[in-house]
Amino acid sequence: MKRSSLPFFTALLAVCLLVPARAQQTAPYRILISNDDGVRAPGLAALAAALKAIGEVIVVAPSEVQSGKSHSVVTIDPVFREDLTLPGGLRAIGLNTTPATSMFIALANIVNPKPDLVVSGINRGYNLGYSVYRSGTVAGAREGAMHGIPSMAASMAEAGDPRDWSAAAQQVLAVARHVKEHRLPANTFLNVNVPATPPGGYKGYQVTSQAMMLGGNETFAEMKHPSGRTIYWSVYREGVNAPQGTDIWAVENGYVSVTPMRVGEYDEKLAEMVKTWFR
Repeated sequence: MKRSSLPFFTALLAVCLLVPARAQQTAPYRILISNDDGVRAPGLAALAAALKAIGEVIVVAPSEVQSGKSHSVVTIDPVFREDLTLPGGLRAIGLNTTPATSMFIALANIVNPKPDLVVSGINRGYNLGYSVYRSGTVAGAREGAMHGIPSMAASMAEAGDPRDWSAAAQQVLAVARHVKEHRLPANTFLNVNVPATPPGGYKGYQVTSQAMMLGGNETFAEMKHPSGRTIYWSVYREGVNAPQGTDIWAVENGYVSVTPMRVGEYDEKLAEMVKTWFR
């Protein structure tokens, strides 16, 4: 007796329709990690190890130290790529360029489809107050946000003990879990700063404002080079007094600082004032 093939094709169609949905449900949460201390920096390795708890980690970072490069980008020099394996078997890509350029190339040429989260760090040394404008670490997160991806910058006290890297990475992981669950509004990112581990442990998290001052004491020492020329050498020391509720105050008092930041510096109130000049 000839049987109808309709039930078979109906079942086959149902399977075909379900496969994309299931694939979407099981797609890994992909995290792009970068920094400005260089691809071999201990802070990056500690961060990558911690973030594996919530997703698939991809590392694209500057080949060498690029601290203080802010959001500078390369426009005329070639950028060379280095594929390498870091201690612990972590595969990574190093690019001989600035943090912002590394992030741009990663998102435009290497990581496809785009990642679900960008984390830049963990930087050796705070990025607080006005200092964020000079930071390559923060620039990496800002660049991620400019590409429409939830992003975070992470930094740790320069005076921290080497054992603090793992502890700091766990604090960053906790913040990343919230970003994974809740995402972030468009054109925003988080700037996370972790103090050296206090004797009694971290006091908790503080959602802070950006202090309207430099994050430390910065000067330039004048000295003579062996060639006889005068040179100026940057001298930076962390630790200044700042109002309660700011990022600087939080880390100085043993809290992990989480500062919401935005892309763009348009000032609506100033715009209204300037309009009156041209009426």
